[in-house]
Amino acid sequence: MTIETTEAAPRWGTRVVQGIVAGHECKVYEQRPRSVAELLVDAQRWAERDFIVQGARRITGAQHAHAVARVARMLREHGVRTRDPVVLLGYNHIEWLVTFWALQALGATAVLGNAWWSDTETTTVLETVRPTLVISDRARERFGPGDAGFISFSELRPFVEAGEELPLDLTPVDEEWPAWVIFSSGTTGHAKGVVMSHRSVIANIQNVLTLTGRLPSELPPSHRGTVSLVSMPLFHLAGIQISLMSMLSGGKLVFLAGKFDPLEVLRLMERERVRSWGSVPTMVSRVIQHPDFGKYDTSSVSSVQMGGAAVPHALRLEVQQAFPNTRRRVGSMYGLTEAGGVLAAGSGDDLEGKPGCVGKPLPSVEIVIRNPDAQGVGEIAARAPSATSGYLGDPTPIADADGWVLTGDLGRFDDAGYLYIVGRSKDTIIRGGENIASVHVESVLRTHPDVLDVAVVPLPDADLGEEVAAAVVLRHGAAISSEDLRAYASRELGKFEVPSRWWLRHDPLPTNASGKTIKREVIARWPANEATGVMQ
Repeated sequence: MTIETTEAAPRWGTRVVQGIVAGHECKVYEQRPRSVAELLVDAQRWAERDFIVQGARRITGAQHAHAVARVARMLREHGVRTRDPVVLLGYNHIEWLVTFWALQALGATAVLGNAWWSDTETTTVLETVRPTLVISDRARERFGPGDAGFISFSELRPFVEAGEELPLDLTPVDEEWPAWVIFSSGTTGHAKGVVMSHRSVIANIQNVLTLTGRLPSELPPSHRGTVSLVSMPLFHLAGIQISLMSMLSGGKLVFLAGKFDPLEVLRLMERERVRSWGSVPTMVSRVIQHPDFGKYDTSSVSSVQMGGAAVPHALRLEVQQAFPNTRRRVGSMYGLTEAGGVLAAGSGDDLEGKPGCVGKPLPSVEIVIRNPDAQGVGEIAARAPSATSGYLGDPTPIADADGWVLTGDLGRFDDAGYLYIVGRSKDTIIRGGENIASVHVESVLRTHPDVLDVAVVPLPDADLGEEVAAAVVLRHGAAISSEDLRAYASRELGKFEVPSRWWLRHDPLPTNASGKTIKREVIARWPANEATGVMQ
């Protein structure tokens, strides 16, 4: 079918009923789209509006649809077919998003690679994915040997910017087929591909749109839409979902021209009259603390949503002061990639005076606290139609037999049904919103010939939330510095994974009766007079 001939049928609804997903009972929306590509149909209601802005470049919704059609044809000529995995490896830019939609139109699976991976990590992932095609900002030779085809994003730019106005054909798909694969570091070390079906993607988007009153079926053609600044990566779940929801409600996406720059954020807020900003706490803090903050007109900003890490209560108050028009719309979202995205959300009065509160579960999400203690604190488990079908290449189910996914986070409910996050049970560090598996960093450092043992732990950081810290037990007689270890780790790890704080020592690490390192003691004993190359 083509986008021009497909009627904008009433695909959306708010009624939640009991259904069966992956063989278990689950809440589902009775009325819902069956494929991600169908969202392009709803977007055509606002085809003449600006859809994406990046630097001096602007494209409308109509131009975007034609660009998607041209890129889809090119990808088809390169052998991409329905359900084929295609890796996208790049930073936020127009070509990335157009290509993502071209893959949805073809019924292919978009594999959203992390642009911060090292070349070694990227090669490992490609060996698991075995993609038909890789589309990247990087040079082909950096990936090592492989059978996949390769296209650079720069090659796609001419197809995005000009060409024949082709009708956009949408390939029919089953809602249980994979729409995309997104990566989670988890606690096992190497990046794990989380497979998300069309059902999963739609369920999460429908939850958030219902919560915010922006279902396409409820919006008039005159709805002005929201100008959204996206400073979090599109290869993160929150980033790509913000782009989808903006498109569905007649909004405009504003991308940074390059790497994150607080000053550019301020310029874009003023120039584009940004209303909504989706970011992570670290980025938000850097912007509002910039010395030139007061020189820019940011009065248009009425909503700031932060994800990727727990939002400190003090930061929430700072945001309200920095952006007075947010009033009660400084929000917090809690989610998990394996559960399909946002599980709970809140803003304004929901969070006022409730440190650690992330709001209430979304309409089709069920949350329980497993094995609670006397204070009601236990591991958070979630069941939702948005939950992933599993990890790529791993037959082990993520959910239990009844569909519950353990999050690895510790939480509790209050009497009013609000969810609070109080800690993590999984060995994961969240640095500036990016999940880092401690075991992965440890496994790399242990390969160094002068390292006997290592414990990688999170230490608090005012800017990043948490910083990666490594307590390293050296072999007797080793003459090595933290700079040497940092350089060694950089060969295998992404920049964001390399420890920035080091404790080099000869004494063994504290362990329990079973010989497992007690990391809370490592953190508690971390030397106050820390310096590069400390020997203890």
